[in-house]
Amino acid sequence: MKITPKITELLFDLSELETADNNAYLTGDVSNLRNSLLQLYRATDSDHSRETIIAIMSEAGYPWFGKLAKASNRSVSDIPMKQVANEEQFMSDEDFLDLLPINGHFH
Repeated sequence: MKITPKITELLFDLSELETADNNAYLTGDVSNLRNSLLQLYRATDSDHSRETIIAIMSEAGYPWFGKLAKASNRSVSDIPMKQVANEEQFMSDEDFLDLLPINGHFH
């Protein structure tokens, strides 16, 4: 995740909204920031914090996060996979193998 001035501003706003315990998610390596924000989204009880996390993720180039999070009033970890992707739309293994040439290989 590339840290822009806007993301920095939003992170400071988020740190002011959160409790000391939840601020622990905001400290650490920048390479883990995306995962830390996902964990904070699950841990926080503040709707304002959740909106700020969605804004950070959108600014960072993850607009899907806001759509996924808003699809449910619960935390992201509680969203059933059937809401994310309808499993019936995918073809079966047998149908997929029928598409391969008889001497086809996969790697």
